[in-house]
Amino acid sequence: MQVITSSKGGLAGFTPVAELNATGNVPKNGDRMLTDLSMYTSPPSENITLEEFERLALARLSVLKEMEAYKLRHSTKGEKELLDKLNQLKQKHMKGVSTASTSSAAAAPAAAALGASSSSSREEEVRNDLISHYVLRLAYCRTAELRKWFVAQECDMFRLKFGTYNAAEHEAFLAAHAPQYRPVPAGELDEVMPEILQVMKSNLESKEAVARAALDKRFYKVSFTRVPELVSQRRVLLRGGWAYVSRDALAPLVVAEFRAGISKGLSDMARRWRQMFPAEEEQRLQPLVASLTNRSLLADYSGVSTKYGDVSAANLHQLAARHFPLCMNHLMGALHSERHLRHGGRQQLSLFLKAIGLPMEEALMFWRSEFAPRTPSDAFDKQYAYNIRHNYGREGKRTDYTAHNCTTIVGFSGGAGDHHGCPYRRLDEASLRAALGRMRCDERKIEEAVSKARDGHYQLACASAFEGVHRVPEMDVGISAPLQYYAESRRICAERDAAAAPAAGGTAEGADGSGAAASAGAGAAAGGEQQQQPQQPGGRGVKRPAGALPAQPPR
Repeated sequence: MQVITSSKGGLAGFTPVAELNATGNVPKNGDRMLTDLSMYTSPPSENITLEEFERLALARLSVLKEMEAYKLRHSTKGEKELLDKLNQLKQKHMKGVSTASTSSAAAAPAAAALGASSSSSREEEVRNDLISHYVLRLAYCRTAELRKWFVAQECDMFRLKFGTYNAAEHEAFLAAHAPQYRPVPAGELDEVMPEILQVMKSNLESKEAVARAALDKRFYKVSFTRVPELVSQRRVLLRGGWAYVSRDALAPLVVAEFRAGISKGLSDMARRWRQMFPAEEEQRLQPLVASLTNRSLLADYSGVSTKYGDVSAANLHQLAARHFPLCMNHLMGALHSERHLRHGGRQQLSLFLKAIGLPMEEALMFWRSEFAPRTPSDAFDKQYAYNIRHNYGREGKRTDYTAHNCTTIVGFSGGAGDHHGCPYRRLDEASLRAALGRMRCDERKIEEAVSKARDGHYQLACASAFEGVHRVPEMDVGISAPLQYYAESRRICAERDAAAAPAAGGTAEGADGSGAAASAGAGAAAGGEQQQQPQQPGGRGVKRPAGALPAQPPR
């Protein structure tokens, strides 16, 4: 496969290495298995716009990421619940994401006259599924870690959908995608059935499983070289080089075939990754594809600095106590207690403060005052002021630096005396519990966050802490950036403060110095440290008097 651009501006296309397999990728007679599932043996071949190229990839990535988070949070859920969630996410993210739906809608009258509207919808579903898979395959082939994650998520999605098929659908799917699994003819099955049942009994399989196999009489034969594990465990009948496999044992084998095919495709694509992009398009397409693995799937929070423009050196500690994520709260506490931060910590915190709207002059004032007990003003100006101005694009090459996201922060490492990085990764469990306790996080959510951090799911741990601090329902995905945590915290508190204002007989000036007029709406209300409403059903509020919030982090 090669990504190309057509002669029409803004279009991108796929050139396959082989002709498209019609039976594998095009719906046939409305069969479900030809729309729901694919082994992805042939890449797509058509021209699409770059915008659609990106939208389809991000839509599929949203499904995979949210499904992963749901499984981690609900490890006891059964196959039915997981499949329901998967269908819900596909409906939410993949439905109507393609520009092809516009042309389909325009052709709807003609399609209805031909009775082909449902067929058009199925074709769009197949198309979106195929293109989005191959775009993500292109993005996730570059490193072993990315390949491992992508294969695991795609295999889980494949397994869930394959498990819903009945016997006839399994047979049709295998005939189209995995012909190496051949249905055993009735006459041959009657001949070998006693031996098959004997093998099952010798493996101490339950009576129900043996009875089900005898009644179902849906068996497949495959070359014994494709099922070495079953052969080594003597769980299948071997005859003439064929292994006879029951329908119950089929799913793991087909998933293994799917995994092998995806892994091989990713490895081949990784070796030829640069060749996928023509030289004239390398500068345009390659960065777009490479960036997909680090893209935030959530809303753009870059406007938070203007929406909540009440950030100053005077109210930073109060904002930190109420709205900062643990990574930034931890840095604020360390800075205030030690009166110093090493370079990594200064960079992480300084760029975050810039992103939430702290002006450069206020930033210099804040850092100078925090460093003052250990660093005189003239020494601060010589050693640290340049770096702060540089972060704001006022020195050096005048680059407008952005705040770090969670992926970057989790990857930070440091030694003794360093406080930057992700505290869910760096703190021991006792210290993590204490830090979350100081943020007034719900005890049950503290334990959930510690458990997620123990398993290496740091962004989900942060999401659990957010839910525990703000008493809100479960989030679909983890926190992707400290700026997301801050913006969502400001939004929730603004809504609650605005709802509490009429009950209090009017709005008051916020304790954090926002001093916004009532007409400024919810954004101004977020800056105040007003008393919140008592907790409502569903966790929408928590009574937290302003005086109970610490003005500064504990030393």
